[in-house]
Amino acid sequence: MISRRIQLSVLTGLCSLFMANPSHAYLSVIDTGEVINPGTYQASLEPQIILTNFEGVNAVGRFDIGLSESTSARAILGFGKVDYQIGGMYKWVPFPDVENQPAIGGEAGILLARVQGETAFTFRFSPLISKRFETEIGDVTPYGSIPVNWTTMDGETTVPLQLVGGAELTLIDMKNISYFAEIGTNIKDAFGYISAAVAWRFDEQ
Repeated sequence: MISRRIQLSVLTGLCSLFMANPSHAYLSVIDTGEVINPGTYQASLEPQIILTNFEGVNAVGRFDIGLSESTSARAILGFGKVDYQIGGMYKWVPFPDVENQPAIGGEAGILLARVQGETAFTFRFSPLISKRFETEIGDVTPYGSIPVNWTTMDGETTVPLQLVGGAELTLIDMKNISYFAEIGTNIKDAFGYISAAVAWRFDEQ
């Protein structure tokens, strides 16, 4: 007969599996391995729907600046179910999308957020892989990532993991505007979500 101590240990393990820390629900990628040209800017707006454990909606704005052929920088600001989130990312893609080779790179940065009255500080690294395909309506770029997050909240540090997949669509007759669709699933201490976004690229002129 199973002892009460073992029963309690199993129950505690199951609870920890299905009840994750809500501070990690807002993290998303909305990016491919493509890098915008130096001197070019991109502004995007993302509605994010959180599906599990921490249901709600966030609105996230991003502003990107092209730094070189392989690097760019991003500012992030969002509100919603998460009271606020603000941060910055640096993107580096040493292997561009050419011929049969996909774009391979990543982005890293920090994010500060306020969640249910608690302050969360996150260092985030998102490896990126993507491949652009030409279609009759425009360019479609599927992408994937397994973001790793080191989050400190209420004196505790966790390392949430996600599996993220999405695609960018740029229509033939609207080269400066792109549309994103993305889904994120929980690997460890994270959340499931779906996101969409529209992005507008422009330069100083």
